[in-house]
Amino acid sequence: MKPSKSIVWINVFTAKPGKLDELVAIQAEELLNFKSKGVPGWISSRWHRSVDNNKAIMVTTFENIEFHKSWLEKNDFSEHLNKIKHLIEGAEGGYYTLVESIENL
Repeated sequence: MKPSKSIVWINVFTAKPGKLDELVAIQAEELLNFKSKGVPGWISSRWHRSVDNNKAIMVTTFENIEFHKSWLEKNDFSEHLNKIKHLIEGAEGGYYTLVESIENL
């Protein structure tokens, strides 16, 4: 498989006790906004929640790092962050590139 030129931002959120459902709902709404607003350079997002604790993972693909960083600098992101910051104890994120994809479809 040829490596992808797109970039994946993976963010692991730790929700405050009892706040995971609210965090999941707000983040899911934000993903729908990505699609309706036409965020430049955005390709896709996947939002996963843990089944046995207070963590959730966001996997978002952009055409490149610059598109993602540009979105982080916009007011829309600041507004969104203000909506969720009281729900999270912490978040850890990083950039990744796709090396291999194997599917059984």
